[in-house]
Amino acid sequence: MEIVKHTPQPEKMEMAKMFVESKMFDGISQVAQAFVKIQAGAEIGLSPFASMSGIHIIKGKVSIGAGLMAGCVKGSGKYDYLVTKMDEAICTIDFLQGGKVIGTSSFTIAEAKKAGTQNLDKFPRNMLFARAMSNGVKWFTPDVFTMPVYTPEEMGDVCFVEDVQHEVVEPDTLQAEELASAIAGLELANSKKDLTDFKKTLPAYIVSDASFTAAGKARYEVIMAETVIK
Repeated sequence: MEIVKHTPQPEKMEMAKMFVESKMFDGISQVAQAFVKIQAGAEIGLSPFASMSGIHIIKGKVSIGAGLMAGCVKGSGKYDYLVTKMDEAICTIDFLQGGKVIGTSSFTIAEAKKAGTQNLDKFPRNMLFARAMSNGVKWFTPDVFTMPVYTPEEMGDVCFVEDVQHEVVEPDTLQAEELASAIAGLELANSKKDLTDFKKTLPAYIVSDASFTAAGKARYEVIMAETVIK
């Protein structure tokens, strides 16, 4: 699935100006900052708005939230993943291609502590999921992105932990994992039609879930805000 078409440089600059003028993105006060985010996103296949809301440039490297990263894996049309174990001690993710496991990525609480991962006391499962997902993407699905990408947690940054709060899923239950994946997939919707079409692909128990409904409403409001800016 193609996420975004190529945008000419002048259009990127104009969009950067509008994003800054909207004052809807914390920490972005200069056009150059917005342009760099948009350009970085374009190089890994993301739309301008997804880039503004989901990309962070930390220490000169591109980092994105684990939810967006997971959504790109599922939206690639080539790969998929399945969380096989998740608790406060370990997260294990199988990466699939053509329905077959091509590799497994695990990250443990011991590894997280050794790496100096912060916020483990508040969001242990989120942190472990983020690191397991990021490692798995690098190891098994590197062609999803055109350059190495990292999660904010991986870069030692603590400002963007909210990006992965919706990743909390109950271990050893397929339905819970599918729900988390569906919520992550909402990040790829860029219009009301995208949201409607995406919901049609999901089972009724996910569409009717309160957390999915809340996430869908939040994504809808973001899309409407983007429409107003345009």
